[in-house]
Order: sequence, then C-alpha cells, then structure tokens
Amino acid sequence: MFNQAITRVGIRYGVTGGLVCFAIMLLLYLLGLNPFGDYGRYSFIPIPFAIFWGIRYYKKFIDTELGFARGMRVGLSVTFYTALSASMLVFILAYFAGPELIQQHVNEMKALLEQTREEQIKILGERMYEQGYEALDSITPSMLAADDFVKRFFGGLIFALVAAVFYRK
Repeated sequence: MFNQAITRVGIRYGVTGGLVCFAIMLLLYLLGLNPFGDYGRYSFIPIPFAIFWGIRYYKKFIDTELGFARGMRVGLSVTFYTALSASMLVFILAYFAGPELIQQHVNEMKALLEQTREEQIKILGERMYEQGYEALDSITPSMLAADDFVKRFFGGLIFALVAAVFYRK
C-alpha cells in the first residue's frame, strides 16, 4: 500500500513546485501587487509542470510499466506536497508581512463584491451576501493558507488526472 518511491518523488517535485509557486507570490508582493488576488493566479503555473515532470521521472527511472492508478498516486503525491509547501510559505508571508497585506486583499475583495452585488444577490440571496461581506473582515493568515492549499490541491488534481492518463502504459 505505502510506496516510498512515490513519496520520495512527490516530496522532491512537490516541494520544488511549491517553492517556485511561492517565489512567484513573493515576487508579486515585492512588486506591490496583491499576491492573494487576481495576480496570485500566476503562481499556479508551476503546478502542472511539477506534476508532469514528477510522473515522467517516476516512469523513466522507477517503474517503466506505469499504469493509470500508480501514475495517479504519483500525481496526487506531487500535488499534495506542492499545495502543502506553498500554503505553509503563504502563511509565513501573510504572518510576517503584517495586517497591511491582508487588509489590502480584503479591500480588493470588498470592491469586487460591490461591483458584482446584483449578480451575487441573485445567486446567493441578500442574507448570504451580507454574511460573506462581513466575514471578509475576519480573514486571518491561516485562513488564507487553508484557502491556498485547497485551491492548489484541487487544481493540481485535474492536472494529475491528465498526466496519469498521458503517462500510462
């Protein structure tokens, strides 16, 4: 059940992918942009590369008869470690950058919600819209890190599926 080779490949390529994702977020922060907003999506670009390279390495050097299930496990391992390492570093950035960075993100999210108020009320209802708007004031670094982890993991899950199909025997 537990395969150390899959874990080693997942850690090697996942942590490297997570570091590259964080480097992009850090660069955005240093350029004065909001790394948690729309520009933060650029930090998702390394995820498919890490997954494809991880599965390719595993197939080339460890298991040349790679099937879909094992390829999916390798892809999930890389995805998990990418999301975990990037979100831990996002937490550290949000914590040490201070409340100014989080407040900038909250202000941008509130402006976006106000621009799309009518559509949001149609979809969610008035009460849910107001609760969501008020909840923005209580965002913490751990909430940003958890949100980042979930987005990266489920985004990487799709690429892991594609890569497992591509590299199967």
